[in-house]
Amino acid sequence: MRIPTRKTIRDTLGIILLFVILFFSIKAALEFHAKREERREKERQEQEVTQFIQTRLDAANQENDADPFGDDNIVHVLLIGLDKRVGQTSAHCDAIQLFEINKETNTVNITAVPRGTYSPLPPGKGTTSSDYYVSNACGLGGIEYGIKQIESILGQQADYLVFVGFSEALGVFRTLKLPTVETLEWLRHRQGYAIGEPQRAHNHSTFLKKMLVDYLPAQDSAIDTPLQYLIYNIIETDLSFSQTQQIIDALIAMELSTKPERITLAMKPFYAVQDIAYDPTTLDEYRHRMFDPISSRLSKKDFTQLTTEEIQAQIVASIEEKKNDAEFMAWAWENDVWHQIQDEAIREEIHYTLFTTYLSTLSDVTAKQQAIADYILETDYLGLTQWSDKGKALLSELLSTKE
Repeated sequence: MRIPTRKTIRDTLGIILLFVILFFSIKAALEFHAKREERREKERQEQEVTQFIQTRLDAANQENDADPFGDDNIVHVLLIGLDKRVGQTSAHCDAIQLFEINKETNTVNITAVPRGTYSPLPPGKGTTSSDYYVSNACGLGGIEYGIKQIESILGQQADYLVFVGFSEALGVFRTLKLPTVETLEWLRHRQGYAIGEPQRAHNHSTFLKKMLVDYLPAQDSAIDTPLQYLIYNIIETDLSFSQTQQIIDALIAMELSTKPERITLAMKPFYAVQDIAYDPTTLDEYRHRMFDPISSRLSKKDFTQLTTEEIQAQIVASIEEKKNDAEFMAWAWENDVWHQIQDEAIREEIHYTLFTTYLSTLSDVTAKQQAIADYILETDYLGLTQWSDKGKALLSELLSTKE
């Protein structure tokens, strides 16, 4: 048998090595080409998703662009805060504020109606004297009946309505990067004031004035279009998005950040109240100052008696218990209950679960695409990349099936 020389072994190894290098080079080239095509496809899909979202924003901006101010350059917008939480079936008008925005005089008047203001109820609805509150006119008589009573107290009919629920308020605060629970406690507190409910109603007006002054600072609004659209989607209103932007543009033109005196506050019926400033940096100090002296006298059902963890646990337990109840899941989605959860990971997990459950109820592909686009806008704006990517994957899948 012929024994191979070192040269023969070296040449053979060289040929093998050359084949190995050639094989992996070809494999790498093929993989690079495949991944390049994959990258191009992914870029195409991402571009398609981005374009669709922009189309969604543009479409919302073009809906019903009729001038909300009318011939007299004045618009009246009634803001109602509805107190309706997980497990509750009726909603009370917990906060009532009428905005009169006058483009002619460049002024804004905010009129509060304390929720304890007397109001008649439909026959057979009232049982005790405490039932005859305007807040119960909504809860016992229905929203339409309640609004008529509110307009009667104000002596002014509203041109448009804006509703903000318990969950939605938390969503707005979080979107504006305000402390959520602490801000809600500041707005809800009344027990520590000598005048109670009227002072709380005035505090609502003070808070709204601060929002106008702080978030509409100049000709170029700090509330950009995506943020406007996010908040618009959180609230419920008969204003179109385009009309909402027209009102915001009018407010910006008033230069309220440098001329806050153009915003006046009133109350019907009249009460002598204090101007208590809302300061998001001192809310914890406010909580202890106002709640500690009276904590033993507060009802066990009062919101202030529950910790953030306890509230969150109750919501999560409710959703877990009824996750197979289609009617409850639809209610939870429509009422934005995930906003009541403070832990971001848990909140967004439930948000996504409710969102995908809601999607499964939509038969129209376009409606599904629009809903996903709105979800992407929200999670993108809030920097929730993981969830935004999930939304983009859903939208990309739907867009590809439509082709």
